[in-house]
Amino acid sequence: MLTRTNHLRRTARRHVTQYPGRALVTGVAALIALGTAGLLWPGAQGPVPLQWVDALLLATSAVCTTGLSSVNVAEVLSPAGQVWLTLLIEVGALALLALAFGFVSLGRQGAAARVGAAAELGLGAGQNLRGLLRRVVRLALVIQLVGLLLLLPDMVALEGWGQGSRYALMHSVMAFGNAGFGLWPDGVARLSAPALLTLRALVGLGGLGFVTLHELGDQVHARRAGLRPARLSTLSRVGLRMTAFLLLLGWVGFALLEWNRPGTLGALPWSGRLLHAAFQPTVARSAGFATLDYGTLAAPTLLLLMGLMFVGGNPGSTAGGIKTTTAAVLVAATRAGLRRRQDPELAGRRIGSATLTRALTVVTLGVVSVVTGTFALMLTEGDQDRTIALAFEAVSAFTTAGLSVNLTPQLSSAGKLVLVVLMFLGRVGFLSLLLAFRPTKPALVRLPEERDLTVG
Repeated sequence: MLTRTNHLRRTARRHVTQYPGRALVTGVAALIALGTAGLLWPGAQGPVPLQWVDALLLATSAVCTTGLSSVNVAEVLSPAGQVWLTLLIEVGALALLALAFGFVSLGRQGAAARVGAAAELGLGAGQNLRGLLRRVVRLALVIQLVGLLLLLPDMVALEGWGQGSRYALMHSVMAFGNAGFGLWPDGVARLSAPALLTLRALVGLGGLGFVTLHELGDQVHARRAGLRPARLSTLSRVGLRMTAFLLLLGWVGFALLEWNRPGTLGALPWSGRLLHAAFQPTVARSAGFATLDYGTLAAPTLLLLMGLMFVGGNPGSTAGGIKTTTAAVLVAATRAGLRRRQDPELAGRRIGSATLTRALTVVTLGVVSVVTGTFALMLTEGDQDRTIALAFEAVSAFTTAGLSVNLTPQLSSAGKLVLVVLMFLGRVGFLSLLLAFRPTKPALVRLPEERDLTVG
């Protein structure tokens, strides 16, 4: 009996290591199922009953760190339910790294398989996964604790010590986990400027990625010790540059498009305009907090935000989207094509064909998912007059951004299930789904190369 048990364990460990995508899909699906069951528990519900489809959407949104909700969280969930939702967000924010560590470190696979599995999930090459996991968890908890303390004065002033403390904890976890659930009807518009800047900083740190946080932490320790810090990896350097560019682009673009509109920035003083113009594009990349009514934004502004949501954050982070490095690879490939260079270059390095193929796959499947999701919403809701609003919901769900143009609560049950599927695909990632069904051994026979095919 013991021998059979050990054999089953070895078989399971070998299966998880050989098929890492399947482990990731199964793990996230199990978390969503557990979260839905917890939200349907009578002790987790408030005075307003929670339907199963709304509980499924809420649990998926929490585990996938999205922030989309078809109900008012403060009304339908009891204090225990709100704590359970916060726990789901915390687990979902760190589950990717934990699951990756689990299946990459299991079994006796070769170094190439370990490096490939780690790179597939944005953990970088040459990382000590066990040490990385410990450092990131500690750093994440410290960042969220500091955020809680900074948010506490505003929350206590608004809600009192009991509920204010819980709200401070929830907003700190939601901001770092990039899951901006709304606890007030006006989003977070009632918070002070320092509190909004705190949320913006938490969102930005959560979207940097586990490897980048780890490397930045090492640089801080080296400088404190009087040592020369090690150079950041290409992953971190490209991610930080793209993040800075997108934040600046979003800030300037949002300000130019909404500066004089009376329903949005036009009603605020110039300092408030600058603050909200910087806040919204930052959280639009994956967090979902709102200080303005997105239903009143101009169509060009919605398109700008959809672009920011589609790119998202850095690999291996709590943010969604196709990731900043994917966008950077495509930009480098386009630049090389325009300059008639054979190899794309990025950060002083040549981009390999495998990396370029992976980037093209991610973008292609991302576009297909968004278009298909929008088409499905148009069918389920029967309202083609709100195409841009439906497209915004689809992009927000797939990229786990969590923003809404006040449409999610109005969706039918079928429309809510469409969002559930989009959030799941966006969090797990199409590459992980491809990993789940790809053959473990490379093909031994390659077809002849076609040189006469014209594209473009």
